[in-house]
Amino acid sequence: MNKRFTKILCVAVSAVSVLGVAFSTGCSKYYKGEKLTGNIFTDDEVESNGGFAVKKGDYIYFINGVEGYNAVNDFGTPVKGAVYRISETDLANHNYNKVDRVVQQVAYSGNYNAGLFIYGDYIYYSTPSTERDASGAVQNTALDLKSTKLDGTETLKEPYVQLTDNTSQFRFVEENGKVYILYVETTDEVTSLHSYNTADGVDTVLAYNVGTVMFDKTDVTNHRVYYTMNVKNYIDDSNYSYNQVYTVTASATEDRFKDLDTSKILGWDKEKDKYVNCGDLVFDGRGRTDEKTPFNYDYQEELKQSGYTYALQTYQSGMLFYTRTSKHNTIPYLFALKDADLTSETLNPVTRNPDAEKRILSYSSSSDVTASSLVYIFKDSKLDFVLNAESGGGITINKAEYTGDDFKLQTKTSADEQNSLYYNIVGSSAGTASIIHVDEKYVYYTLGSGTSVNRIDYTGKLSDYSTNVLPSADSDFDPVQILNIQASSSWYNPEFIDGQILFASATTQMSAYNPIMACDIKGKSNKDIEELNEQFNGIEELINDTFSDTDKYPQASYANVQNALRYAFYTGESRSVYLNDLAARLNDKVEEDGDPVYSDKTLALYDEFLAPAENNLWKDYIDHRNVNGVEVYANRLDYYYCVLGEMNKTDSENYIAGLRNSYFVVESEEENTSWWSGLSTANKVWFVIGMVAAGLVVAGGIAAAVILILRRNRKKSPEKRRRRIKVDLTDDKDIDVYGTGEGDGGNRE
Repeated sequence: MNKRFTKILCVAVSAVSVLGVAFSTGCSKYYKGEKLTGNIFTDDEVESNGGFAVKKGDYIYFINGVEGYNAVNDFGTPVKGAVYRISETDLANHNYNKVDRVVQQVAYSGNYNAGLFIYGDYIYYSTPSTERDASGAVQNTALDLKSTKLDGTETLKEPYVQLTDNTSQFRFVEENGKVYILYVETTDEVTSLHSYNTADGVDTVLAYNVGTVMFDKTDVTNHRVYYTMNVKNYIDDSNYSYNQVYTVTASATEDRFKDLDTSKILGWDKEKDKYVNCGDLVFDGRGRTDEKTPFNYDYQEELKQSGYTYALQTYQSGMLFYTRTSKHNTIPYLFALKDADLTSETLNPVTRNPDAEKRILSYSSSSDVTASSLVYIFKDSKLDFVLNAESGGGITINKAEYTGDDFKLQTKTSADEQNSLYYNIVGSSAGTASIIHVDEKYVYYTLGSGTSVNRIDYTGKLSDYSTNVLPSADSDFDPVQILNIQASSSWYNPEFIDGQILFASATTQMSAYNPIMACDIKGKSNKDIEELNEQFNGIEELINDTFSDTDKYPQASYANVQNALRYAFYTGESRSVYLNDLAARLNDKVEEDGDPVYSDKTLALYDEFLAPAENNLWKDYIDHRNVNGVEVYANRLDYYYCVLGEMNKTDSENYIAGLRNSYFVVESEEENTSWWSGLSTANKVWFVIGMVAAGLVVAGGIAAAVILILRRNRKKSPEKRRRRIKVDLTDDKDIDVYGTGEGDGGNRE
């Protein structure tokens, strides 16, 4: 077969093959990632579902650092903000860099009440849209709700749902074996509650034109949600002075008002008015002077109430907490409703309204009740007490007092009042607290505007607490700050998994990069943590106190030693990596009789820092642990907490560069003393113009000379020129074309 034809055929086949792969990839509904190995697909319970770090089986899946919605989000590109995993074994052994990327896009939401969800074999999350508008601008302010298989092989290209506002509330929940997305979206100033069935792709409007939507605060996988609805007077296009409370689950599909005869509603405009509601009416606040509408409960008896307005406070542990005011009583009364009461046949949305005497607590104003400040603690399915991060400062316990099944909380009459049912566990002088996590024993919190992480045991009695701000922790009933860790205040709250705190770091030198860091406090009491604090803080104190003694450590011999040791504290970097070369360059510039910038004594102390021993300054820091496969001593940052996951290349390089600029002497640029640098800008411009002009003149002269020479040679050349021999270079390899003597023929014997 002709060789040329063969080549054409091969190229054509290759092209068809490439197009086939491209076509099949383009038609696939998934991005294909590299398959991860391990014991991935299990039936194990999921821990911390909905947070930024979620555990299932042998792995913890986490968002790899704080990334914004405007980051490049093309599949396969993101490192920061992507979803990674680490095995529970590697987490326990502090192998924090042994991670795998699972989701190769940025996991992001402007609403930090919902993060990563795992159901079955898939991880569900939100990510900034990569769609482009007609002008090519990326529409990254929209939020795509998607999923990826736990082994990383399948990532949805098209989202289940796209939210136009990336701060919208949403949840991935499971009901009857199906995964739904509950989400709230506002369009044309109307807010609606939706449910999207990921199995069949059906989006249902659960309620149109809702007020407050209350998802479960502590169990973000709960498929039940409560919401308020106004009742509209269509005659004058206004709302009645009362409202209603409804509840619905994700699987609901039936609009309760689909057969509503709107022709009988005075003022109804079929062109603009709309009412959709799949929920069950929990409370109807219609008062005795309010006329009945098709949206009220069909209650036949005479109403006694004067019209109620409900404000949802929190929903957790199967109990809705809400306040209620009326036309004649504007003081908020706090009530509670159990999910179990919704199915009671003896209760209806009118008679379900409790009498005022059934209130849990009265507040002086609605501002005294904030969902974020109250954490309800249950024991054996009964409310035990409420933790209150009070606006006046500190944290209090307010115990529930029961009479049968009814309970009340206590009213604090004085800021200094302490009794067995209502007392401080963190003193008010500590400043305003924000509760970030509660487990079976400890409450973790921040203070003031800071982001430090503190904790105290909340299970004690009044007599157990001294209510000092931050005393030296002698017991778990004394509050303690956990090292100097600073958790980002504008992201998800820290996660507490397998005895380790995972947090987006805003600590010193890390605030610009916000990686995820891990701090192992497993099995440590507050007293243990206080001792750890003293050890940690002692590093800086030792550096300062030791080298401030200039008689023993004169600056001439120990120049810049303190900052060099601080650099070693952060990095653990051998001086052979950078410091040796820096010292040599800087010392070479020192005059002959001058003091070195980095002396041999300084460098020797740098080495001692990295290898604490009984006979050197760091003898109290010889404790060590393996971190990322390296032995790390107790005078190193990584001994206490360390980056979890992978920093992207830019952040990693900038972090090291920032530390070097902070703690090493910065080399000054050599002064340029050449004649060029001495010229003014104007003179430089005229010099360039002159050189260009001179170049053109020279080039023109050379061209003219070449032309003259060619013309002269042409006249001297013969009329008939000898024809060159044509040599076929394609097949005959025995011919030494270039006369090198290295052809095949030349090698024959």
